[in-house]
Amino acid sequence: MLRQRLITAAFLLLLVFVLIFQASSPVFLVFLMLLALFAGQEWGRLSLFSRPFALLLGLVLAVLLLLPLWLNNLIGPMLADISVAAWLLWAVLMLAVSPSMLHRASIWQRPFTGFMLLPAFLPAFWFALQLQRQSPHQLLWVILIISAGDVGAMTFGKLWGRRRLIPRVSPGKTWEGLLGGLLASAIVGTLGAWIWLGAHPLVLCSGALLGVVTAIFAVIGDLAESYLKRRADRKDSGQLLPGHGGLLDRLDSISAGIPVFVAGIYYLGWWK
Repeated sequence: MLRQRLITAAFLLLLVFVLIFQASSPVFLVFLMLLALFAGQEWGRLSLFSRPFALLLGLVLAVLLLLPLWLNNLIGPMLADISVAAWLLWAVLMLAVSPSMLHRASIWQRPFTGFMLLPAFLPAFWFALQLQRQSPHQLLWVILIISAGDVGAMTFGKLWGRRRLIPRVSPGKTWEGLLGGLLASAIVGTLGAWIWLGAHPLVLCSGALLGVVTAIFAVIGDLAESYLKRRADRKDSGQLLPGHGGLLDRLDSISAGIPVFVAGIYYLGWWK
């Protein structure tokens, strides 16, 4: 299982690297639309939609990726702020309502979580498309920040994890793992700032802070998917990726981390 997981992770990392730096914008857009189609379907099924409605949600998400082609001013700081607010709303929902309570909600209340996909996920896809076109190293940077946070959280959690973070949502996550993930993301944030922006102390501190905040939102995204999986009584969002489960199991943290990263580089003046 671990070997399969590592092989899949290595393949995905290589694929993403090639697409970021070598693919044309139309090719990258098609790639993101395919991701949106499958991720939207998985989110719909976790939101207890029927298969046709889950497919419809995926199609809507994929088609909406084309909006920036006609609305040139769509991508900006306000969009990042809206997405950040949507993920904060998810955090409040997870703290206030247990998955079992939502599972018992009426048929009219359940789709709320499904349609939360649009303000939460769409901006991440749009920003990824924009970054790949005009600043690919920043797209790589945010992916590395989030990946480092995942590895740091897993390592610290396995070695020293004792106190559970939110057991009713994700029993495996611990406070020790969270701190390890934040530390790893802060290091990568600092290194990225040093490599691409210079070694000024203020730049390095800003890079570390950007890494920490991005990692916090990545955890919120991860917990949001865990919340839906607990509610739907599923271990994984799907079986598309060998050793990893579904596509959402890889995209949840990235989708929440990218918008706050973009908001950060906007306000720091680092947006290219």
